[in-house]
Amino acid sequence: MGWTESLRGYFGLPGARGVTGALTELVLWWAGGTLFWLATASTLTVIETLVAAAVALAAAVLARLARRAIPFAARPRLAWLRWAALVPVSAVADAVRLVPWLRGRQPEDLVEEHLPGSTGEAETGLRAGGIVALSATPGTVVVDSDTRTGTIRMHSLVNGWPHLDEVVAGSADSAHRRSEHE
Repeated sequence: MGWTESLRGYFGLPGARGVTGALTELVLWWAGGTLFWLATASTLTVIETLVAAAVALAAAVLARLARRAIPFAARPRLAWLRWAALVPVSAVADAVRLVPWLRGRQPEDLVEEHLPGSTGEAETGLRAGGIVALSATPGTVVVDSDTRTGTIRMHSLVNGWPHLDEVVAGSADSAHRRSEHE
């Protein structure tokens, strides 16, 4: 592999056969970023739309670079659907549980759970999906992930039903065990 190929790989530039895939990825990142910006805007104007499109284009390029730089295999997992279904339920439950916490009735807590602890691409993807799910609710945020031991540490303000942390840890471990046997 020559130095141009190595440089091309570093910047996430496609080879001669990968241009269509690279452009498709950039368009999807750009469209998603633009739509997200516009969905969160208080008013929709031409200027707001142009700014959204420009910022989303820059973010799309950076997202592609970041995705290619990280050894990550985001092979879709059935567990992710379960996590995605539980996140809104857990977010509402956490929001309700936070009301007494705001009055000073509940202590915060550092909680540890186990996710697959390897540095392989599939395990990194599974762990990343779990961390995103766990941090998507108002009551919990993941503050540390140790790939050697497979331990993640979460700052938890509230906990309880539907026990998203236990569901993510349990299904991540079982998905990891299944992928080891494949």
